[in-house]
Amino acid sequence: MRLKNFTLLVLMGLFGLFTTNLFAQEDASIDPANIRYWIGEGDNEVIFIANWNNPDTALAWGYRFNGNTLMVKDVMDAVAETDTRFDYTASGSIISNLTFNDGVLDLALVGGWWMYNVNGITAGNYFDAQPVVNGDVIKVGDESCGIITDFELWTYVWTKEVAAVYPLAEEATIDPSEILCWIGEGENEVVFAVNWNNPDTCLAWGYRFNTPAVQVKEVMDAIAEKDGRFAYVPGDWGVADITYNSGALHLALAGMYWLFNVNGIMAPYGYDAMPVQNGDFIKWGDESCATEIAQWTYVWDTPVIPVANNTAVSEGASELSVYPNPAVSFAMVDLAGQAGTVVVSDLQGRVLDVVQVSAGSQAIRLETASYEAGIYLVSMRRDGDVKTVKLIVQ
Repeated sequence: MRLKNFTLLVLMGLFGLFTTNLFAQEDASIDPANIRYWIGEGDNEVIFIANWNNPDTALAWGYRFNGNTLMVKDVMDAVAETDTRFDYTASGSIISNLTFNDGVLDLALVGGWWMYNVNGITAGNYFDAQPVVNGDVIKVGDESCGIITDFELWTYVWTKEVAAVYPLAEEATIDPSEILCWIGEGENEVVFAVNWNNPDTCLAWGYRFNTPAVQVKEVMDAIAEKDGRFAYVPGDWGVADITYNSGALHLALAGMYWLFNVNGIMAPYGYDAMPVQNGDFIKWGDESCATEIAQWTYVWDTPVIPVANNTAVSEGASELSVYPNPAVSFAMVDLAGQAGTVVVSDLQGRVLDVVQVSAGSQAIRLETASYEAGIYLVSMRRDGDVKTVKLIVQ
């Protein structure tokens, strides 16, 4: 009898130790400073975390908003609408599944019970009626990826370390037909673009050649030689800086890491050893102007703008250049003292401005603040001769 009582006490003690450790589990979370993907705008912030099993995964997004409160459903709808990798299904107030598919991870819930909490405490309302406020953390999952902490209340916590979701981003590109400034001659073409920050700017040139392939360095050297606005500085580990100075626009890189890719894929060789061939697209930038979409994988999603051809003048044509290009509130048309008519039209042929210019005029100012963002044609017409350049308005 004493042995039975002793055994019972031991078992009760072990159960107490087990339940103490069980109930001591803390719901894993993440600091807002570590969130990579923010959705929405506003002064208030909440974090949304989804938990899966097979494999154990917990992913987090951030959501910003104005106003005092919103519903959990509002957050989930915004995440699903903005991030195409994430989705959920629900029947009325009951969630039936959460999914995430980025081409590598393909996640869906496998459990039979749906749970979610706010700030580590089981939510008191369904997801379409549960309010959250600034600073709240929403966690959603099922029993397949959770640990039960209260058998009567079906309270779960999810202890899997939370990973911040990388944002979606696609490498911005440009069609060769939109390039304005071509350097070199030949049947083969590559496009060369550079991304800068402060302000966010991506400018592109074209390079033509006859050989089967050229090195990226050859492309950069040719552009630097022919276009005085562009320069680069070699460094111990590649390139130390790339600059662009048109007088109105002065750009230099500000980040710490130098990266470049070819056709949207990080180049495996240095710029002085990386070959490119007809149809390739070279992009340069650093982390200050890039979006990190995976560890050590960056893309530059700033729209690509073709630089104006400020050096090439067709034979017998009046000289014409437009700056700054891209323009925001205004653009100057450099006339070099020529007389004639300046016409500004859109790509559909609609005329926006017509200015008569007398001999000796050096420049006129176009007020582009009223233009919609896009590409326009600026033409100088003189004695039957027409010189046209493209103007980009942002």
